[in-house]
Amino acid sequence: MNRAILLLASASVLAMATPAHAQTPPPTSASGDAAPVPQSLPAANSPQGGAPNSTHIDTSAEGLEDIVVTAQRVSESAQRAPIAISVIKPEDLVQQAVTRPEDLSRVVPALVAASTGGSYTTFVVRGVGNTTVNAYSDPAVAFNYDGVYIGRPSSTSGSFYDLQRVEVLKGPQGTLYGRNATGGAINVIPNRPQLDTLSADGTVSYGNYNTVNAQAAVNLPISTSGAFRLAGNYASHDPFYNDGTNDQHEYGARAQVYAELTPTLNTRISADYAHQGGAKLFATYVGTATPIFGRTGFSGYSYSPTNYAPGEGIFSPKSQAYLASHYIAQAGRAGEVVQGQPYNNNDFWGILSETNWQVGPGTLTVVPAYRESRLDNLITPGMNGAGTHEKDRQFSGEVRYAGKTGPLDFVVGGYYFGEHIRSNTYFSQFVLVPYQNFTTTTDSYAGFGKLTWHATSKLSLTAAGRYTQDKKRFDGTSDTYILFCGNPASFPPNQCPTVPFIPLVPDAASLRAFYAARGVPVTNVPLFALPPAFGGSQTAPFVLNAKTAINSGLTNSKFTYRLGAEYAFSNTSMAYVSYETGYHAGGFAFAQGLESYKPETIAAWTIGSKNRFFNNTVQFNIEGFYWKYRNQQFSTFGYDLGNPPTTVFLTRNVGKSTIYGVDADAQFLVTRNTLLSGSVQYVHTNYDSFQYDVPNQGAPPPTTCGAQAGNSVINGVTEAVYHIDCSGQPAVNTPEWSFNVNGQQTIPLGDYKIVLQAGTRYRGRAQEDPSYSSYIYAKAGTTSNASITFGPTDERWFVTGFVNNLEDFRRVFGVSQVAASGIYIGSYEAPRTYGVRVGARFR
Repeated sequence: MNRAILLLASASVLAMATPAHAQTPPPTSASGDAAPVPQSLPAANSPQGGAPNSTHIDTSAEGLEDIVVTAQRVSESAQRAPIAISVIKPEDLVQQAVTRPEDLSRVVPALVAASTGGSYTTFVVRGVGNTTVNAYSDPAVAFNYDGVYIGRPSSTSGSFYDLQRVEVLKGPQGTLYGRNATGGAINVIPNRPQLDTLSADGTVSYGNYNTVNAQAAVNLPISTSGAFRLAGNYASHDPFYNDGTNDQHEYGARAQVYAELTPTLNTRISADYAHQGGAKLFATYVGTATPIFGRTGFSGYSYSPTNYAPGEGIFSPKSQAYLASHYIAQAGRAGEVVQGQPYNNNDFWGILSETNWQVGPGTLTVVPAYRESRLDNLITPGMNGAGTHEKDRQFSGEVRYAGKTGPLDFVVGGYYFGEHIRSNTYFSQFVLVPYQNFTTTTDSYAGFGKLTWHATSKLSLTAAGRYTQDKKRFDGTSDTYILFCGNPASFPPNQCPTVPFIPLVPDAASLRAFYAARGVPVTNVPLFALPPAFGGSQTAPFVLNAKTAINSGLTNSKFTYRLGAEYAFSNTSMAYVSYETGYHAGGFAFAQGLESYKPETIAAWTIGSKNRFFNNTVQFNIEGFYWKYRNQQFSTFGYDLGNPPTTVFLTRNVGKSTIYGVDADAQFLVTRNTLLSGSVQYVHTNYDSFQYDVPNQGAPPPTTCGAQAGNSVINGVTEAVYHIDCSGQPAVNTPEWSFNVNGQQTIPLGDYKIVLQAGTRYRGRAQEDPSYSSYIYAKAGTTSNASITFGPTDERWFVTGFVNNLEDFRRVFGVSQVAASGIYIGSYEAPRTYGVRVGARFR
């Protein structure tokens, strides 16, 4: 911490000591997004890449352009907001081909986003996040679409078109936002209908892999006090993997009506729909960890990499042969090829209204919203297949009053979030499958407020707080089946040569019928029962059946708060400091002995400075942060603590961690036509305490963490386990260093212009395997992008040629172990892509 604070303080003092020329900041408004904000479609002269707060060259005014944000529920310049925030403009989203939530990690160094299963996307901000790939655990980073919190990370797709901006807030959000979040928040803010404006805008691109990205919007005035806006998008590409996976087929639409009913009252209604198809999930076999046994017993693991190229999918002939050649001890024979082909057939829709009434010294805002998701998908990496049929419904309502009286700015409000989920899912893992049928409900209530006192013309003090109560209910059954062929070390190795692995069937009745037709009994006898030759009564092979039922509720409540101060040295330089707490509710898991987990909390110190120099041509912002994390929730595939143990996806509290670092970004308008920008982040993460138990099934698990054999009492029964201690390890998915560098040059040609853009993104080495295997990690490297754009100076149309990931560097992420084997799989980022983009606007 001392090193980070010293570095920050030194840089801040240097920055504020530099003379700054006067600049009048844009006015702030207590009404937030009450009225439409002037918009622009992705323009030909927008910058390539995405340094936080990136700004395109403003040809209508001198100097760098201000960006208006509403992250604090008021409209203000991003340069005057005393918070840790990165802003992504719509032109950056188009340039970086951001069509899915996971694509956001290309433009924000602090954010790691990844696709983890079916339609699910997980987010990690500065080492804080969790891998939420089921319906009974909540994300640690909140995703807000058009001001509405999205409860399921499976429902965050289909919104990245016709946007004002995307705001990424870094650190706990425990005061102003819908659901509490320990890691941060992502705010996706669409364009609003514009009064007295008839316009149409659109862009379309085509590239290799038959990639098509298209979006369009039309704005129609209804009267002098009303307007209608319709927008839509389409995104598709052929598979990036050679087995037909990692393709895309998505589309969506959004319709909005806005009306100014009186000079002090306006309302907006918005409805949207999105469809997600294609085989989104993809993976490559990366290697095998094999236990080594010597004279004295177990002596460690040896690792054999496959050396497969990124894009060698698990359905390719080479990969299928690799899996089929590996011995699976629990079955007493080699593996089989994967049966299921992954797919997505998911639909999402929602409707909201926003009413703003200026009354007294402020504006009253009321936002009710309803959203629904229907999931039908199959994923395959790491298993034979995992199918999901699910319906999610959520209703939320927020009422807030924001305004100003004398030297005080205030926001006060209340919030309700209700969610109901009904799900049927299964995880077919060759020798094991749980069939899960459940319903889960959440009712969350919160009251919040923020008060800012402008003590002097330069000094402002802020206090904010929120009280939240979360009530959850979980009712369901996990019907689990395990193929048992006896102990391969004692019984003949051909004990089960003709018995098929667990088939890929969607329900327990089909599985029972499958084995009945082959004369294999399904029984609920204990796993340790022996065949008659060894003094037992049960003859192997058989399929063991065990059920886990959870019918339980929990209630969590917490008061979280923020204290902050900001000081304006001039109209263009300010410093701020804050202390904020965050909370993330507990939940449930289908795991014997681990059926529920506790809330996690975080406390965060932030100190920063934001500055504009030299007649608004140089921008330099720097921020230091120090976070303490408690009762950390960690989500991953693993064994529960039942008898027999079952491979499940579970969330558990593993301990606490310390995170600190420095984040800086800069922009330099060298000339009217030359813009340079960049950002850098250093983050140090350390698990102060990271401990959990796994069943003792012989050899210790393949981890570099300490593994000590012992006992644990599970549901009143003492069972043999390994105590795993990963304390001292860094956070998963979090490189220590990352940075972006971007440049833009405009070449005037009379009434036309050429815009050259180039940028690169560097990410350092990062641990990707939650078991901390020493041989599986994401390598350090850069991905660079470039484009050339031609069009008229009034930007009525443009044509762009582009290439992304010039190096064809495909970084690995999402490493995990294939069930019932020592095989590891990992997914790789997109390959080099290139193409042509055209756009036009009509006013």
